[in-house]
Amino acid sequence: MRYLISIFNFIIDAVFPRECAGCGRNGTLLCTTCIEDTQRAPRSEHAFINAVFDYHNKTIKRAIWRLKYKNARGFSKIFAPYLYDEIIGALGNELFISGGENILLVPVPLHKKRLRERGYNQSELITREILKLDIARIFSYAPEILVRVKETKQQAKSEKRNMRIKNLRDAFHAPPTLNARGKVVILIDDVTTTGATLVDAKRAIRHLRPRKVLAFAVAH
Repeated sequence: MRYLISIFNFIIDAVFPRECAGCGRNGTLLCTTCIEDTQRAPRSEHAFINAVFDYHNKTIKRAIWRLKYKNARGFSKIFAPYLYDEIIGALGNELFISGGENILLVPVPLHKKRLRERGYNQSELITREILKLDIARIFSYAPEILVRVKETKQQAKSEKRNMRIKNLRDAFHAPPTLNARGKVVILIDDVTTTGATLVDAKRAIRHLRPRKVLAFAVAH
């Protein structure tokens, strides 16, 4: 089924030409001018969560919507360098403290039902693009650390903050056999609003005893 969806989406992408999510210029998903004109994300109330762009910006919101629902996977390549720079800047001395041991990158997973419907996980696409930029091999890809066990409503449709938090409660599981003890774990997602998804994901991996858990999103 995922194969058929991928073929269909590839055909759609070929038939309809790319245009900038901001200015509509043909030939690019998001031009340099538009992305550089976007605002920085406000600080999250959760200290471990970091984001690059302001999700209230119409260009960024439109770009992420196309990435998630219109098979515009090329946005992952556009966003990855910004996230990579944000991660490196935030890690600081942690890069030296880790003593050469790889820092684990974990894309926030989709539930298997939604993954079948969409055909791909946008957070996984972004994470893989970040790894391509990792020439120094600082990071290690570890998607198996986190599993989504609860099918939840899409956050955009959960209007009130308390409902969003309740919606995400116990949505993730971290298999106890996996080794993250004493390591830095970085969660990667496309959007964070209340932070409920990332807070629950962090809670799920707590029993693996990582030294630190940080989270990075394209937008907030």
